[in-house]
Amino acid sequence: MATFSFIVIVLLASDMTQGAPSSNSGNNQDQEITEIKKMMTSQADMLQEYGRRINLLEKENHDLVKQTEKLQTANVVMETRLSQLEQVNFDICHDEDAFVTTAQLTEEDNGQLHSSRFQDQAVLQADDKLSRIRKVANEDNHTAVGFYARLSPHTLQLGEHQTLEFDDVVTNVGNGYDSRHGHFTAPVAGLFSFTSTVLLSSSSNNLMQLNIVKNGVDIGHLFSYSALDKGTRTVVLQLSVGDMVWVRNRDNNSPEIFGLGYTTFSGFLITPLGRRL
Repeated sequence: MATFSFIVIVLLASDMTQGAPSSNSGNNQDQEITEIKKMMTSQADMLQEYGRRINLLEKENHDLVKQTEKLQTANVVMETRLSQLEQVNFDICHDEDAFVTTAQLTEEDNGQLHSSRFQDQAVLQADDKLSRIRKVANEDNHTAVGFYARLSPHTLQLGEHQTLEFDDVVTNVGNGYDSRHGHFTAPVAGLFSFTSTVLLSSSSNNLMQLNIVKNGVDIGHLFSYSALDKGTRTVVLQLSVGDMVWVRNRDNNSPEIFGLGYTTFSGFLITPLGRRL
């Protein structure tokens, strides 16, 4: 009987020894699967981060392309204006030479001319032509000023006296408009025209009452009280160099307005009244 019990114990020990590796192998496989899942999750996060960085780089590249196109356009305009001014300067110099020659002839050849009326007429004609050329040159020195900007966000909830920052600048000849703050600063003294159109998104967020402002003083009002209705105002202002014009919310009402190019602000110089800054 003792011999039989010993045999049973030996057999049970053998079974337990053979079963242990199977359990350890299963645990190792589970650990490997867990590690693989962690690696896959980490790689997925890395791919998402790379995708986000690629999108940012593509956007920055798009913005740089737009800025380059604007600079190229501005350069063409400046080259054209320079060519025109050089031609005007050439005409002035040429006419001054002609005037000096005419004056010399009237002094040196006075005895050879038969009529003093002819002398006076020649001098007056040369002087008149020179005056007209100088006047055209002076008027041409006044650079054109004008801008057109749009609001790009889909919708915008306005706060009390909040200034509208029309961030999508289409035209800014003379660099008077600042998209960072929504302000136009007059680079020359003159008579200007300004127009703003704002599209109300929803009438449930109170009616829309905005103002066109000159140096902090309300000048023109924009009003709307129904959804998808526009408020528009045009004003004509005499500005001195450094005067500022912008659009802002009137009171503590909080209208929600549409962007996407539906809300705009523009202005241009009608005629200059003084020298450039």
